[in-house]
Amino acid sequence: MEEKKERTMLSQEDWQEYKKITQNGEQASNRELLIQWYDKKYQIFEGGTFAAQKCCELLYSNLIASEHLQILDVGCGTGDQARLFQNLGVQEASWYGIDMSQAMLESAKSKKLYKELSNSILPEIPYPDCHFDIVISAGTLCSPGNAPVETLSEMIRVTKPSGLLCFSYRLNWFENEESGWKKTHEQLVKKGLMKELVRQIDAYIPSQNISGLYFVCQKGQL
Repeated sequence: MEEKKERTMLSQEDWQEYKKITQNGEQASNRELLIQWYDKKYQIFEGGTFAAQKCCELLYSNLIASEHLQILDVGCGTGDQARLFQNLGVQEASWYGIDMSQAMLESAKSKKLYKELSNSILPEIPYPDCHFDIVISAGTLCSPGNAPVETLSEMIRVTKPSGLLCFSYRLNWFENEESGWKKTHEQLVKKGLMKELVRQIDAYIPSQNISGLYFVCQKGQL
């Protein structure tokens, strides 16, 4: 298996600019600035992030079936999750992606690996209940400004019963009580809406010494 490395060319200047935009969390005004930042900086995400590679490997390791899958990529970015997953050996899958950055979506479209790509601002996921075998979100959840906590419930909603969810959190933001992510995650597990199959701590943005928390979960039957 290919060794994980940080592909994203995120400079210190880019990182400081990103932090400045997202310092007030989920405010609507910040969301617009963040979209503009992603539209301008999308090329630095080409090739996939450390979180994308990690999520794809964990998901692949927990697949029961690998044919004719319908997969939703939440915060698909430049579309590298589909490519990484394909490189692991899953060829017969229909990929759908949503992202708030039009420039990111255009990049994903150019790779010709996604059946459908949609512009959407989370927590809105424009698909019906129980629609996907797998929902993946690499580097989008629990990153200030990218997605409110209601996004996780929406991801569960569109997953088929017993389907898989694979996602990453930025560890320090997950543990921050003000973010609400840890409380929301634990409540959904307690209610039986999803069951944790894998929980791992690993790097998230290695160049900034930021750790991530990675999950593979199975949707409950409720």
